[in-house]
Amino acid sequence: MKKYLYGGILLLLNIYPVCAQSDINQVLESIALNNKTLKAGGYLTEAQKLEAKTGKYLANPTIEFNQLWGDKKTGGNINEMAVVQAFDFPSVYAHKNKIAHLKSTNYDLQYAVGRQQILLTAQQTCLEIIYLRKQKKLLNERVENVQKLSDLYQKRLEEGDANQLDINKIQLELLNIQNSERLNTVALKAKIEQLQTLNGGIPVEFSDTTYPNWLLPAYQQLETSYLNLDPNLKSLNSQAEIAGREIRLSRAQSLPKFDLGYRRNGGNEETLNGFVIGLSIPLFENKNTVRRAKTQYEYSNALIEDNTQNLKSNLQQWYEKASALNTSCKAYASILSGQHNIELLNKALAAGQISMIDYFTEIATLYDSQENYLTVEQDYYITLSQLLQYQL
Repeated sequence: MKKYLYGGILLLLNIYPVCAQSDINQVLESIALNNKTLKAGGYLTEAQKLEAKTGKYLANPTIEFNQLWGDKKTGGNINEMAVVQAFDFPSVYAHKNKIAHLKSTNYDLQYAVGRQQILLTAQQTCLEIIYLRKQKKLLNERVENVQKLSDLYQKRLEEGDANQLDINKIQLELLNIQNSERLNTVALKAKIEQLQTLNGGIPVEFSDTTYPNWLLPAYQQLETSYLNLDPNLKSLNSQAEIAGREIRLSRAQSLPKFDLGYRRNGGNEETLNGFVIGLSIPLFENKNTVRRAKTQYEYSNALIEDNTQNLKSNLQQWYEKASALNTSCKAYASILSGQHNIELLNKALAAGQISMIDYFTEIATLYDSQENYLTVEQDYYITLSQLLQYQL
């Protein structure tokens, strides 16, 4: 957990202050440092790692003192004192130390799982902001185009070359676009506020209007990297390793325990000093612990197999979806970039070659296609972010 925190601090100190950030990676670095949930998770991880170390040390020593009163004629008072330290079998401490280390590593991995989910949410929020800005640009172009059309037909109406029905159609079209503009503004503001919330309430400037230059890797390469780096799978593997070590610990705890100490008897004319040796044979206390540990180990391995299979299935689905969306994006970009239909439609309408109804039908098809392109493009990058989330 510390490496994420320290790494984030160094990166932020070497790049820009929070208020000057715009790149997605810089925003994610800021959120990794300022997010309240991650800060709380960091404290919890440290507490869990300290807790993992508490059970690996020797038991507390015991001190006993007995005072017996008697008749002086028969020997008088007697007192006894004993200081005793209990020991497990030596291999128990080796296993406990190893388990404590494995648990500490696993708590870091669990923190990494939560960190990845928060950063993925932040990354996808940035992608949604980019989409809304692209949509806003398109809506602005539509408003500008309809406004020019309105001015043209208002002039024609004054000259007697147009009728009120045409003006009404234009006004309704303008009203619909302005409504879409207002909804876009509200949605964009909400996403920016969400980004600020993820950044611990600290304002963060994100000004990107184009998507990052991400490439869709080959599937086999993607699957190998994901399975090797996914923190959730790594955490499950760590839990299985802990369960395997718990089996060894349970077996070691079935071996005898020892007590060793000092004993002193006094109070009469003679004082006696010696040592105490005890042996505890665990016949009943640890019954079924080895069986329980083995069952836990089998469960952990079954969970790994299940999660690995589900992950491969999800990766395959996301990859196929991303491939299809990528193909659609290229097709939309190729066709729309080579057309100038709005300009042609405006000239045709101004020249009286098409009616107002035909104009709005054609331009609606064009704008719908452009909006579909923006939606497909957004879906592609959102899906790609899911495929590449192991890098966060």
